[in-house]
Amino acid sequence: MRLTNRKLTLFIMWLIFNVSLSAQTFRLDSLNALLDNYKGNNHDKVLLMLSISSEYRGVDTAKSKQYALDAIKLAQKAGLKEAEAAACRSLAVFYRQTDTVKYRTYALEALRLAQSGKGMEMEEALAHGTLGNYYLHSKQYYLSYSHFKKAEKLFLKLNNETHLYNVFFNMQILFNQINDIDNQLYYANKLLEMAIKQNNTEMEIFARFSLGRIRFEDMEEQETLDYFLDLHQQAIVLNSRYTSVIAPMCAIIYLNQKQPRKALYYLNQVMEDYNKGGQAVVMSSIYIYLAEAYILLQQVDSAEYFLQKMRESIMVRDAAIVNVYLLNSKLDSIKGDHRSAFENYKNFHFISDSLSQTHKTSEISQIRNWYELEQKDNENELLQQEKQKQQKLIIILTGSLSIIFVLLSLLIFLYRKTTEKNSELKKMHSVKDKLFSVISHDLRSPMAALTSMLKFANKKTLNTETRAQFFSDISTRVDNTYSLLDNLLCWSKNQMQKIVPSPTSFNIRAEIQEIIDNSQNIAQAKNISLTNLCEDHYVFADRDMFAVIMRNLLTNAIKYSFPKGEVKISAKSANDLKMINISVNDNGIGMSQEVQDNLFKLSKTKSVKGTNNESGTGLGLTLCADFVKINGGDIWFDSKEGEGSTFFFSMPMKIDIN
Repeated sequence: MRLTNRKLTLFIMWLIFNVSLSAQTFRLDSLNALLDNYKGNNHDKVLLMLSISSEYRGVDTAKSKQYALDAIKLAQKAGLKEAEAAACRSLAVFYRQTDTVKYRTYALEALRLAQSGKGMEMEEALAHGTLGNYYLHSKQYYLSYSHFKKAEKLFLKLNNETHLYNVFFNMQILFNQINDIDNQLYYANKLLEMAIKQNNTEMEIFARFSLGRIRFEDMEEQETLDYFLDLHQQAIVLNSRYTSVIAPMCAIIYLNQKQPRKALYYLNQVMEDYNKGGQAVVMSSIYIYLAEAYILLQQVDSAEYFLQKMRESIMVRDAAIVNVYLLNSKLDSIKGDHRSAFENYKNFHFISDSLSQTHKTSEISQIRNWYELEQKDNENELLQQEKQKQQKLIIILTGSLSIIFVLLSLLIFLYRKTTEKNSELKKMHSVKDKLFSVISHDLRSPMAALTSMLKFANKKTLNTETRAQFFSDISTRVDNTYSLLDNLLCWSKNQMQKIVPSPTSFNIRAEIQEIIDNSQNIAQAKNISLTNLCEDHYVFADRDMFAVIMRNLLTNAIKYSFPKGEVKISAKSANDLKMINISVNDNGIGMSQEVQDNLFKLSKTKSVKGTNNESGTGLGLTLCADFVKINGGDIWFDSKEGEGSTFFFSMPMKIDIN
């Protein structure tokens, strides 16, 4: 009779609890004496009272409750929120088995207190862990997972591996309940990593036991037996408290192999360890296995004895009742009472089918609840993201206005400087007019559009889909406006200060790939593929200027490409082997002869709309030409109207000096 993974987990968790309980030392007398003579601060006194409450929990529930309540009163009187949170959490644990409403109420109050001020992250993490256990007990698995994850995050931040161990342990139980094997293995491996890191052999034995238990149904039977027999032997050598936890696994496998005498050897070990005060659920499971072993040995009296012990157990579950019917059927067959055997077998099948249907219904309900809660979380996250986008856009708009003011100031300064140079007066007038045109039309218009869109987006009449589309459009417009502002600033700085390059050696393939990755959202909007055909070439140039050149050429290629088009970027060594030639090729609309004749001339460049009606200024190409020349390179192009364009520029090659 093979246990399912889920039933096996519940059985093992009870075993572990019982082993831990038997390992506790009784300290009540010394703690009470310490409290009677205590003269320290109230915070430590509250914690001492909670320790006494915890010790009384399994001995005298009335005293355990009273000490916890007294601790809450003292903490409230002294204004100690952290201590009060700890006391509420302790009281929540007290009510865990008796009153689920109070269990949840005190756990939530502990979390509220822990979050009410700074410096209480440990209590907050512990409160999340308590709530995670509550929701796990209530089978509200998604809420349980949410609180355990918050506890895990906080304990990681606090570097508290002791409590992380408990979180990982509970996560295994949670994911067992929802039959998520991958996550069970993940947290079991986390426990193993922690044990090896701390050189904690006790924890390592349990972690390896957990991994074996999770893989129980997937491993070959002999492989599984060897695994647990070896682990059991290690536990005996190390005198581990988990010896009695591993023994039932060995017994179960031997029962599956129809080797009842070997199974009895391990079951009797468990009986010896737990007879002094074993938990009802644990003992009822052991009785089932003992009965099965004696049935295999055809020792009817012993089998009936343990089945009767099973029926007398105070916590017999439905799954156990099913097994009792099956074993009774086998016993009746041995005794020759085939009618009774048939009736028991019918009852076994009827209850099994009923439990299976109930379990499936419960699983469907759990999955539905999990999905609904996840949807709510996703909706809340989307609302939060939309709020953050609005705040970001407001910051960008404010920053943009400041930049415009700075640009205007720079332009005025440039204009005054040009009056001192009569030979350049005409040229500077032309440049000034062009820039003012860019600011007044190409920059002002999108700013006005963004402002209108934001006002409209705040209307509550918009549904979620429309609002998402709105913010997508706004994000695109902001990206385009930001690119224009970046070009304006770079060009203005170059004109004012004659930027001096800071050349360095770098791999253009990696640099180009980063720019492509950052441009994917614009390209995907038009379903345009971006291909990096560059090999590893090293140039000696200003990295930031190179990025500006590539970004502008790639943006233009996307802008003037048809939807579903392709942009290719390649590079190769020049004939003199001193320069690297980089090219950006598109199969878009190309350029007329008039546009080609005035390219790279800011004063004569005419804006040409992109294939999706995107605006342009010509400023980017002018900036590219300036930066290429500053770095000692050259820029040129090849274009045919209606067939596409290819822009080339060269950069000095890195020279190796041996």
